[in-house]
Amino acid sequence: MHDKYFDHEPRGEFRGDFSRDTYDPFRHFSRVLMQQGRVQLDADWNEQVSIFWHYLRALARDIGSEHWAPTSNGSSWFKIAPNADKNDLLIGAGSYYVQGVLCENGNQEMLYSQQVGYPFLDSLEIEDKKNGTSYLAYLDVWERHLTYVEDDYMREVALTGPDTAARSKIIWQVKLKEMTEIPNDDIDDYSKKIKGDYSIFLEELGDFKKPGLGMLRARARKNEDERDAPCLVSPEARYRGAENQLYRVEIHQGGKAGKATFKWSRENGAVIFLIREIAGTTITLDHLGRDSRFGLNPDDWVEIVDDHYALRGHAKRLLQVDVIDHENMEVTLKKAPALDLEGIQNRHPYLRRWDHTANSNDGAVWVAESSGEDNEDWILLEDGVQIQFPAVDEATEPPIYKSGDYWIIPARTATGDVQWPKEKENETTGPMPKRLSPHGVIHYYAPLAIATVDNNGDITPIPANRDLRRKLKRPWS
Repeated sequence: MHDKYFDHEPRGEFRGDFSRDTYDPFRHFSRVLMQQGRVQLDADWNEQVSIFWHYLRALARDIGSEHWAPTSNGSSWFKIAPNADKNDLLIGAGSYYVQGVLCENGNQEMLYSQQVGYPFLDSLEIEDKKNGTSYLAYLDVWERHLTYVEDDYMREVALTGPDTAARSKIIWQVKLKEMTEIPNDDIDDYSKKIKGDYSIFLEELGDFKKPGLGMLRARARKNEDERDAPCLVSPEARYRGAENQLYRVEIHQGGKAGKATFKWSRENGAVIFLIREIAGTTITLDHLGRDSRFGLNPDDWVEIVDDHYALRGHAKRLLQVDVIDHENMEVTLKKAPALDLEGIQNRHPYLRRWDHTANSNDGAVWVAESSGEDNEDWILLEDGVQIQFPAVDEATEPPIYKSGDYWIIPARTATGDVQWPKEKENETTGPMPKRLSPHGVIHYYAPLAIATVDNNGDITPIPANRDLRRKLKRPWS
C-alpha cells in the first residue's frame, strides 16, 4: 500500500538472518532469472517471492477495492454481531480481502475476546465498554515473521538441529475504537461516509495507524573537514566492520521525540535463543549461540518475547545480562522480567539480543531529532555507521514514532559504506542520505461495523446500514 508517506515498499516484520532486501516495486521488475554457475543469494529468492506477492495483492485490490468479500458466499464473512448474551461480539467465519491481503477466519465464528493474543494494547477490552457509546470495529492486518522457535514444525528433524527457511504469517486482529466525536443520531450518516470513502475511515483511525510518520537517515561516518574538501577520504569516513551486516534500527517505546526510544541490532534482530525455563532472574536457554558472533555476553541488552508479547505489541523494559553459565545454558539477568509467566512455555518464549548501549530508563536509547544539517546530531551505532532522526519544520506537527517501526541498513566491507539512497541537499553539504519512512511493519486496515452499547450495558443488534463491509458482486454469478 503506497501513499504520500511511503517512497519504498513497506515490509512485514522481516526479522530473519537475511543479507538484505532488494525488492523495490518502482523498478518494475517482473521476475528474477537465475543463471548457471552463479552464486545464489537469499535476497534474489526473496525478491522473486516479493514480486509475485506484489502482483497478486495488487490484482485483488484492483478487482475489489481496498477491502471486500464476494457476495455469492461472503454474506457472513467477518460479519460483526453481538453474541447471545449481548456482552461480546461475534466475528463471522470465512475470508475477507484487505488491501489485497487474504484474511481467513476458518469455518467457525469467533468471539472478539477469544482472539489469539487478546487483549490488544491499542483496542478496547470488551469488559471496559461504556454504556451509551458507539465503537468502530475494524480489521488490523499485518505480517509476522516466524522461525522454528515459534513453530518447530518448519525445522527438518533429519538435519538434527539446524533451521532452514523462516516464514511470514498474515495476522488479522479485529479491534474496537471508541467514537467520541460522532453523536448517536449522526452515526447512520457517518457510517455511509466511511463505507463509501476509504480515506474518511483512515482519518477516523488517526494515530491508531501504523507505522508512524518518523523518518530516518543513515550513513557511514563523515569528518567535519570533508564538507570543505570532498576529495579527501579519511579512514574514519567509512564503515569499518569486519563483517557484512544488516543493521536494524527499531522503535521500542512509541511517541514523539523526547518520549520515544529505539534499539538496534547488527544482525537484523535475528539473534534469538529459545527459553526452556524462567525462574526469577535466571533463564535456562536451549543454546547460547553457534559462535561468538551469534552469542551472548555480560551487559548485553535483551528482550523476552512470546506470542502474546508479539501479538499485543508490547514494548516492556529491556533487560541486561549479568552472568552467563555456559555449562548449564543459563543466563542470569540484572533484573527479573516483568512478564506474566503463567503458561508462558506454551507461548513459545525466547530471548532476543540487541546491540545498543542504553541511555533511557526502559533499557533502550532516546530518539533525539536533528535539524538535518550535514554534521549535526548524528547518532553513532558502531564502526562508523551513523543514523539521524530528521526533525520537521516548525509549522508541521511533530511525527509520532510507533513501537515496532524499523529501518534496515545494509553495511558492506567491500565499499566501506552503507547502502542507503542519497539526495542532493545543496552545494554546501553535497549529496545527503535520504530521509526514509519506516521500512515496516506495514499495517492494512478495513472497517467492519459500528457497534453500539445501550444504557443497560448490552451491545445492540447492528443494523445493515452500520455494516461497513464491502461485498463484490461477481459479474458471472
